[in-house]
Amino acid sequence: MKSCAFAVAAVLISFSAHAKTVLVTGSNRGIGLEFVTQYAAAGWDVIATSRSPGDDTDLQALAAANANVKIEELDVTDLDEIAALAKKLEGTAIDVLINNAGMFGARDGQTWGQLDRDLFDQVMAVNVYGPLKVTEAFAPHVAASDEKKVVVISSAAGSIAAVSSPPGAPYYAISKSAVNMAMRGTAMRLKEDGISVGIFHPGGVDTRMLREAFGLSQAEAEANEDYDYRGFTPLSPQDSVAQMRAVITGLNAENTGSFLRYDGDTVRW
Repeated sequence: MKSCAFAVAAVLISFSAHAKTVLVTGSNRGIGLEFVTQYAAAGWDVIATSRSPGDDTDLQALAAANANVKIEELDVTDLDEIAALAKKLEGTAIDVLINNAGMFGARDGQTWGQLDRDLFDQVMAVNVYGPLKVTEAFAPHVAASDEKKVVVISSAAGSIAAVSSPPGAPYYAISKSAVNMAMRGTAMRLKEDGISVGIFHPGGVDTRMLREAFGLSQAEAEANEDYDYRGFTPLSPQDSVAQMRAVITGLNAENTGSFLRYDGDTVRW
């Protein structure tokens, strides 16, 4: 049997002797918060990361009610924070690493004729470089686990094959195509270490990001939790995450690097 390329020290930080561990980026709301909720309820040890956890009321309440949830500060675009957390968790085996943190980007900076360079760089940094760098930093922790799984939350907006008209938010779509390629390549790189990678379209989930996709500003999307999607029926975060968790359980060497719907069906590239 080929030996693992990663050397991981003896466990320095752990929650319990036998529970599996998941690390989730962007845990403060929406899909990320729901991953934390469901894995915690299933008895997993959860490392919930957020860019500014001090003001994440829902996440703080969840951690207060669940001893198996630990909150860590992590901006996925901050190389020092990524390195510091990887060092802090050195020796901690992470069974599932979920790259959930992402951003949609203001629509007015993505309008044809008004393409904003700074916004483009920001969206690409969060949605593409962030998952790539986080996975690189925590690959040794994942390789040391039993499950050995990495997940990135992408979007069907990143499917080149599905494009039939100009996207309403081109930066978001471009970033999701790019992260698909980044994580496909990562899957091939990590396969020899027994790590399986899943690229997921979570469906149209009722979150602030989906409301932004329907044309609301960030402030409007935050305020309209009961938004009328004009005939479209979104998935609940609970439903999307429950189905993705089932598919994550089945990730293996045969389907690593696949672009999958929340229910396990393959998404066109």
